[in-house]
Amino acid sequence: MKTRTILITAMILLFSCSNPPISGNGLSTMGFYAPSRSIISLLETREKGSHEHFMLGVAYKKEKKYKNAMFHFANSCFAGHRDPGLRLFSNPVYQFVKGYHVKSDYYDDAVYELADLFFLYGEHGFVVKFIDLMGSGRSALYRDAMLLKSKSLAVQKKYDEALSVLKKLHEAYDDPESRSVILLRTGSILEKKSDYIGAVDHYIRVFEVDVKGWQAASAADLLAALMEKKPRELNGREKLLFAKALYHGKMYRESIALLSAIKPEPADRAEADTYLVRALTRDNATAAVQALIRERSGDPALLKAQGDEFWDMGSKNSAITAYLQVIQSGKEPYAQAALQRTARFLEENKRAGHEQYLIDYKNKYSDDHAGHFLWLMGRNMIRGKNNDRAVQYLEESVSKYPKGSHSDECRFWLHKIHAGSGSGEKALAAATQLVAMNPDSPYTWLLIKQQAALFSEQDLERQFSRALQEQKSDAALYWHSLLLAKQKSMKKRTERIGSLDSPDIGRYREMEKLISSMKTTSGYGGAFKKLDAYFLVGYSAGINREMKLLPKTDEARKDKFIALAHYSRKYGYAYLEVFSCLELFKLLGLKENIALMPEEMAAMLFPTPFDDCVSKYSALYSVDRNIIYALAKAESLFKQNAVSSAGASGLMQLMPSTARGIARGLRLENYDLADPCTSIQLGAKYIAGLLKEFKGNYQYAVAAYNAGAGNVAKWKDRYKNEDMDYFTEFTPFIETRYYILRTDKFLTQYGIIHGGKTAAR
Repeated sequence: MKTRTILITAMILLFSCSNPPISGNGLSTMGFYAPSRSIISLLETREKGSHEHFMLGVAYKKEKKYKNAMFHFANSCFAGHRDPGLRLFSNPVYQFVKGYHVKSDYYDDAVYELADLFFLYGEHGFVVKFIDLMGSGRSALYRDAMLLKSKSLAVQKKYDEALSVLKKLHEAYDDPESRSVILLRTGSILEKKSDYIGAVDHYIRVFEVDVKGWQAASAADLLAALMEKKPRELNGREKLLFAKALYHGKMYRESIALLSAIKPEPADRAEADTYLVRALTRDNATAAVQALIRERSGDPALLKAQGDEFWDMGSKNSAITAYLQVIQSGKEPYAQAALQRTARFLEENKRAGHEQYLIDYKNKYSDDHAGHFLWLMGRNMIRGKNNDRAVQYLEESVSKYPKGSHSDECRFWLHKIHAGSGSGEKALAAATQLVAMNPDSPYTWLLIKQQAALFSEQDLERQFSRALQEQKSDAALYWHSLLLAKQKSMKKRTERIGSLDSPDIGRYREMEKLISSMKTTSGYGGAFKKLDAYFLVGYSAGINREMKLLPKTDEARKDKFIALAHYSRKYGYAYLEVFSCLELFKLLGLKENIALMPEEMAAMLFPTPFDDCVSKYSALYSVDRNIIYALAKAESLFKQNAVSSAGASGLMQLMPSTARGIARGLRLENYDLADPCTSIQLGAKYIAGLLKEFKGNYQYAVAAYNAGAGNVAKWKDRYKNEDMDYFTEFTPFIETRYYILRTDKFLTQYGIIHGGKTAAR
């Protein structure tokens, strides 16, 4: 089957008799989701303006058809001027793009791309001339253009001119990524100029900016070769920086040789020893590590470093051996960190005596990990049917850590245990606190769904009114949330919100205003100037490039996600729309609560992209549309080219072997899992089969989608006398447990926001 996207299918049907330009969000959808060959296939037969020509330039460049790319980039430079017979040589193209015509929104981008293409052909004089046509400004595009210019000047051995360009860039850009790239490029040119001392200085400065980045690894590689010429002696601090860069560049033996030879200043000794232990551990030099630790009198910091390295390497049993020695030393903060990892690892693997490590941690320390360990002890008691002990641990956890990361699980099971024992008031109190304190938790929405089913709509309305009269704000929110799940009406929900007493309502409205107006305050608004043009054609590379230029401050990140949310909503890019909203919640200290937020914001969090494909395949395979959307959101957050560490691909995150089997049954050939429509078809077919296999049980089906039907069949037999909550909680795979809960939450919320039939946006 040829690669298909929802856009292409729609366009072919819509324009089967004529070839007008595409309007609306069509270009945006195509740019974000369609493969380059599909973009070429569709747009080459259409009337083309600057937008279409730019998209074709990008698509042809991805396909490495550089002459075609040149033609379209050149013809995207002006708002209304084209040259269909343009000769694709450096001078004719240059003369065309320097013409006096109204420039398009893509002029600078297109000229930069032309310069980059002519660089590939070795036309370095024209590379410089093209870039000199571009406008200046503090953008990542301008930075990259000047870096390319300096590179072409250096190829022409115009080293002083190249260095002058880089000096001006260094004065203009202060973000770490730009500084490190500029310093690296400067050092490389100085080396070509035989200014070896200057090159050394600049490579060292790269390490000072960010010793962990790829630029530092490149600088370390260059410096290692350069030092053979012995340009100058490095001081102790410089050697340490060099050794750290070698380590982070995975050049462990080179790092070991340097660290073993240097005599650092006393203030740097601990750091040098730590890096030596880490590098030796990576090089499997266990005896050398032990000798160094003995020489340092069993320093717990070095033992902890060894343990951390083993942990990161996946050798967790070896890590635990080191951590146990750190715990025994009692030296902080190393002992606390070591005990935390040891207790968690031993509990996950149910090693003998793990309970004592959990107890030791929660008795010694007061942090979120202590709250988590109390939950784990309570959970183990639930598994063992010792509910009285479970309640003690769970209540201690929520009492000491009411906002803890696992307080939702504690409250859910407190409610369930109390309800099962007939303690109605305690069960209601736990449920009310869960809804108030953990509105974004899958456990909360599982409870809301379950409790809403126990009451009539009239009973819920009476309870809500009574809570308002008694001015019990948490109780009112609880009954309001149950009413939302019962009625599945955002309109009625919005009518009730005015009577609720929650400060979050106003904060959600303020966030919605920030997104709608794209109000930014960080002073980096210039970085957002081209976003509208980039979103219009789905130019992800341009969006990502400019956003990387922003500093990592909370204020700048807030403005970044306001802008991305604004344009993602405008152009219907579901992945960034949801992701940006979720990041804004974190930055603004808000929790996701569809019971209180504006309807527009709820729709952003639960979009319905690829509606035609979802409609087609949900009907074909008799699958609720909301299930497809719930799975897509849980699996990839609507990122069509997502690939997991295990190799699952696409919107619906299918393993290649699973996809092959489904495609074979459907007689599909040459399918592409990165194509949203294909992924939806295969995913819908797969979940339909699992629902049939497990007789319509959603939890079993999605567990099988994640972990395989064979595993679920075994787990069903193991827990055949237990309810579905117990099955979910004690599913052996942690990932699958949370997958069941998360997809169930999304299914419930899609049903609330969009009803039984999700509407396209």
